[in-house]
Amino acid sequence: MIPKSLLEAKPLGKVPVIVRIHGGFLVTGHSRYPPWFADWILKFASSKGAVIISPNYRLLPESSGKDILEDMDDFWAWFSKGRADLLLKNSGVNISLDHDQVLAMGDGAGGYLAVQLALSYPSQIQAVIAASPMLNLRSRFYAEYYRNKYMVGIQSSMKEVAEHCLWASQQQDNMKPTEGEPPARLIMAFSMIQNGQYLGYFGTEDRGLFPLERVEDLAAAGTLQFPPLFIFHAEQDSAVPIDGTKALVELLREKSPETRVMLHTQDGEHSFDRNATLETPWLSRGLEMISQFWLKNEQQPADSK
Repeated sequence: MIPKSLLEAKPLGKVPVIVRIHGGFLVTGHSRYPPWFADWILKFASSKGAVIISPNYRLLPESSGKDILEDMDDFWAWFSKGRADLLLKNSGVNISLDHDQVLAMGDGAGGYLAVQLALSYPSQIQAVIAASPMLNLRSRFYAEYYRNKYMVGIQSSMKEVAEHCLWASQQQDNMKPTEGEPPARLIMAFSMIQNGQYLGYFGTEDRGLFPLERVEDLAAAGTLQFPPLFIFHAEQDSAVPIDGTKALVELLREKSPETRVMLHTQDGEHSFDRNATLETPWLSRGLEMISQFWLKNEQQPADSK
């Protein structure tokens, strides 16, 4: 996505990049789904003269968590080798991407993937925004069935998850979807989680699938690095519990005290930021902090932990 103002500007020079990753529990959604693309993101990009690149990835349950992370690594290799620049050039767009001004961001499952990218490529990402991210994936919420596990007011049945996931798991290799248009597949996502079957499709053996464990392992190896982070979450989020967000912030402050972290929490439900604007105080403060690390022409703060 390229702001109209950029296309009209001459000369263009290098422009900053936002890598925005869609949510959907790693089961549904796609990079162009408007209802899950908060308006403030578009206005923020336009105000900073930034291009948005939004990748798709294979989805559960036809694919695994490992497959999805492989897709993100493939995307990053494509991007870092200048393939996005070449695509723009071949499309007749005279814009050069500044690979030294990259902001990774995502919401829900997209927040999970933005954090994973930052752990894998900390020197290539200048800042991260994680909105209501899925982080504590080994928690009881994802791993167990229990009564009254309502997600944004919805309770699914065992019959639904069995039918959907059995069909999906039987698809051939050429039937590995990389996008779903909600509400398609959304009930399947809810069912997988509500019936305690999510990790069976996501995977459990590889610690690299789990951001909290990756932070611990990288810290133990003395190689933990993480870009400046703005992370926000609703206290009553019934779709993605807040405990993972608080755990990541606590871990980073303990294991990597030099990492800049700004956390915002408030009462509310999942995706509470959809109605926020660039003038909303908590969001404005977070974006200001992030911009000071992301963009070369904005002064870094002395301390914003």
